[in-house]
Formats: sequence, C-alpha cells, structure tokens
Amino acid sequence: MYGLIEALKAKVDSDGEQVAREMAYYPHVLGSPELREYTSAKLKEDRNIDVDPDGIVLTAGSGESIALLIQAITDPGDVVLTEQFVYGGTLNQLRKFKADVVGAPIDDKGLIPEALEETIKKLTAEGRKPKWLYTIPEHQNPTGSTLPDSRRREILDIAHRYGMPIMEDECYIDLRFDGEAQSAFRELDDSGIVMHVASFSKLIAPGLRMGYFVASQEVTERALSFKHGSGPNQFAAYAITGYLKENLHKHRDTFNPILKEKKEAMQRGLEDHFSGTGATWSNPQGGCYTWLELPEGKDISAIRDEVFDAGVGYLAGINFAPNGDGQNMARLCFAFETPEKNYDGIALLAQLFRKHGVM
Repeated sequence: MYGLIEALKAKVDSDGEQVAREMAYYPHVLGSPELREYTSAKLKEDRNIDVDPDGIVLTAGSGESIALLIQAITDPGDVVLTEQFVYGGTLNQLRKFKADVVGAPIDDKGLIPEALEETIKKLTAEGRKPKWLYTIPEHQNPTGSTLPDSRRREILDIAHRYGMPIMEDECYIDLRFDGEAQSAFRELDDSGIVMHVASFSKLIAPGLRMGYFVASQEVTERALSFKHGSGPNQFAAYAITGYLKENLHKHRDTFNPILKEKKEAMQRGLEDHFSGTGATWSNPQGGCYTWLELPEGKDISAIRDEVFDAGVGYLAGINFAPNGDGQNMARLCFAFETPEKNYDGIALLAQLFRKHGVM
C-alpha cells in the first residue's frame, strides 16, 4: 500500500496542474489514457497481444468488464458454455442476465476439447446451440488448472467451426509462481472472435477495483452502450500507473514467492491429513485456489456452515456448478492466510470432516 500512496503522491507533485484539470471532470469513458497506454505495453510484453490504447476499456474491476460483455453478446435464453466448475461471480452474472449456462467437462488441465465439441453437438441437436464460451484458462477459479497451449488451439478451431466467440478471463495471469504461462487465446487468434478480460486488482489489491477488456470494435461499442457513467476512479489509475511502471517485476518477484509458500503449506497439510482417504486435490502453478475432491457420495456442501463455525472456511463445489453437481468438492483459498494457518486449517478440516462422517 505504501508504494501505491507514494506513486500517487509523485504524480500529484510532478503533474499537479494536469491532475487538477483531469480531476475537475469525469474520467474518459474508456478510462485513464495513461493507464491504457501502460496496459497496451504490458499486454504486448507479457501476453504478446497487440492492441492500441484506444482499444482498451478500463472498468471497475474485471467483474464490470464481464458484466458489460455479457450484456453485449447475450440475449435471455442464450446457451453459454463454461468450464464444468466456474467462478461463482461470473456464474451469477450469467444467470442474472438470463443465460442458460452449461458446464463442459474438465480434467486437471481444464477444458477437454473433444468433450467440449461433444457438448456443443449434443446441445445443438436439442435445439440449444451454444452462443459463446467463457473460460478462465490460467489458474482457473475454482480448480486452479492452466489450459495447455495445444488445447487452446483445438478450442479455437472448434469455436471457429461452430461460430462461437470466446471470452477469456485472465484476472489471475500475474499470479504465477511455477511453470510458464501459456499463450492467450487473444494472442493465438486476432480475428475478433476472442474477448480478453484481465485485472490489476488481483496483482496489487482487490480494493482498487481496476480491470479492463479488449474486444472487437463492434462488441466494444455495444458493451459501452450498457455502461453507466464514465470511466473508473482516476486516482486509482494514477496510483496503478505510477507504481507498476517502476515496480511491476519487483512486485511480482516479491509477491508470487509468498503465494507459492502459502500454497505449498496447504499442499503439505493435504498430503499429511488427506492421503489415503480417497480424496484428490489440485496443485496449481499460480492463482489463489486449490480444488479438493472427496469420493463420490460424500456431501460436504451440507456441512459447510457447521465447519465454518468450527473455524475453517471453504466454498462447496456446488457454488461453482452450472450443472448442479460438486457436492463432494470444495474450493480452498491459500492466498489470504499465513502458511502456518493454511497447514493448521487443513489439519482441522480433516478432523471436522471425520467428525461429520464424510471422510
């Protein structure tokens, strides 16, 4: 937080007249020109995505980007495909705008292209042809998976074959502590079929509420027609631009090893207390979440509140399930607590699961 405050102070001290002038008016509808210029350069450096600053729309967090794009491309009753388990915030937004959401099969690497195409064929035969696909390909929420480059290319082929746009949500892209990032859908395909969403909030602080999207001109214009008011907070944009211009690599190099330490503590807890129980869990290379799966027939959704009251929080899989499954699954967050609390929390979770007869 101190670095952000210093960046904001430096901007005010060095460009006081400009700041006063800009703060006297509402922000540009696309958001801060300086932050859009920085975002354009960052997308090129990090994701090999070429986009003009005027092709970037800054929003109040990636959630606003997703909401605007959903409204731009979705009519009530449209079938929208997601992963079998998908971020609950997006699932709720899709339902709010009356989409018919269907989860396509996944494994530990994310969407399975062959199963995705079979799902499209089945739904089309039922008169419910999918209109578009939403996916979190890097450090997926809630499962933690990263979709391999080869699968992305197959999915793009499928999307073109069936005329199905893709919205890729890369809000966790900066939170990688192991392995290599895969090519973005937008890098692999610039035909206009891919909408790219990302965020600065996860990288720096969720309270900043600063995200952005890139889409075709037609989709962007339509999305902006649903936007209320001007661009997002100008002070936040000053702070983010100033801080990241000088500190992006240092910040990631400091922050991500801490995330890794927290994840590894949770993994040790799972190995020590869940091995031999029939449970399985993901081993993410970044992001914030580990996905826990108990054997079929074990319902941990029904006991979630009792476990929470006893000291351990998790979100049951059913909260992420368009198809209504996931009762035996849970999203575990390692990003918030210390490594020690992550380990101890898993030990207590195992104890409570045994108490309730689900393990």
